[in-house]
Amino acid sequence: MARYPLILTILAISLTVTTELQAQDNCTYRKNALGNLEYNCDSGEGGTLRKDSLGHWNDDRTGTRYRKDSLGNYRSSDGEKTWRKDSLGNWQDEEGRRCREDSLGKVRCD
Repeated sequence: MARYPLILTILAISLTVTTELQAQDNCTYRKNALGNLEYNCDSGEGGTLRKDSLGHWNDDRTGTRYRKDSLGNYRSSDGEKTWRKDSLGNWQDEEGRRCREDSLGKVRCD
C-alpha cells in the first residue's frame, strides 16, 4: 500500500514537469536511497521530489507542492494539476497523461 502514494505523487509531478517544459517530454522517476524521487526527462530537465514531515511532496526544481486530498487524489499547490488512480492501478491526470510502474520500480509517464 505504501507504494501507491509514491506512484500517485510521481504522476502529479510528471504532469507539472511536462506542463512547465516547452516541449512535452516523457519523464522517468526513480526512488533513491533516502526515499526521495529523482526524475529525468527526455529534454534533459530533472529534479527531486522530497516528502516533508506532513506527507506532502515538494518538487525542488519547480517549487510545486503536492498534497493528498480526502479522495486519495494528489493536487498541486497551484491547483492546476490533479492525479487520480484508475482501475488498473495507473495514475492519470485530467489531460489523459498516464504513469505506471515497471518491474524494476521505475515509474514511466507517457
